[in-house]
Amino acid sequence: MKKTILIMTILTLVTGGLFAEITFGLSGVQYYQKDASGNWPSLKQVFEDFNNGQGVFFGAFAEILGKNWGLGLSFNYQPPATYDNYDNYSGTYEDHLFDLYTYDVCLYLSYHFLGGAAFLDPFVEGGIGMVAYDYYYKNQLNSYSALDPYIDDDDPLMASAYLTMGAGLGVNIKPVGFFIKFNFVRPSFSQLKGKYDANYYDSLKAGQEYLIPSIDDILMPLRWTIGAKLILF
Repeated sequence: MKKTILIMTILTLVTGGLFAEITFGLSGVQYYQKDASGNWPSLKQVFEDFNNGQGVFFGAFAEILGKNWGLGLSFNYQPPATYDNYDNYSGTYEDHLFDLYTYDVCLYLSYHFLGGAAFLDPFVEGGIGMVAYDYYYKNQLNSYSALDPYIDDDDPLMASAYLTMGAGLGVNIKPVGFFIKFNFVRPSFSQLKGKYDANYYDSLKAGQEYLIPSIDDILMPLRWTIGAKLILF
């Protein structure tokens, strides 16, 4: 999965040579579904949840803009869920190496009707992404020879790919801008594949592909994003 993210990043940067502007920003992502009454959340509820940090994936993004088209890459995550909290395990500092977190990476293509740097910036977008659940301190865990055969170097513990389409509205006062957007999300019909490390503890499976357990419960059908950006020329 790290390789997939790297390829997305390189594609975004290389394509940047064909575009006029680039933006960097911070964003908060929230997933929602209809309540028991069949209603979507109101904007008031969305902003209240965002203000309280409830279910928010914090992160950053970069978007390369042409006259109307844009290509963006975003990465958002939820702070680690502590291993101690889940298992009531009381131990030393090293026990926090098992903290877990969820992250969301998305590559998207956007169309800005009035231009990406216009004062009022209505836009639509579509993209592909992945939500994953993994160890927050994976590199440190892999540095322990006793743990390395059990901790995959690249692939997450759980992951699901998705397709997304949405629309939003931005307000830009160069060189800064603010926006809100909503996207409908559909999980991929197939599971993501991983590959066991060469030093996997079960030598019969080492180097073989496997299906990564899905995490579709996080992929609710509606996603709100609130963000701020810096527009560079």
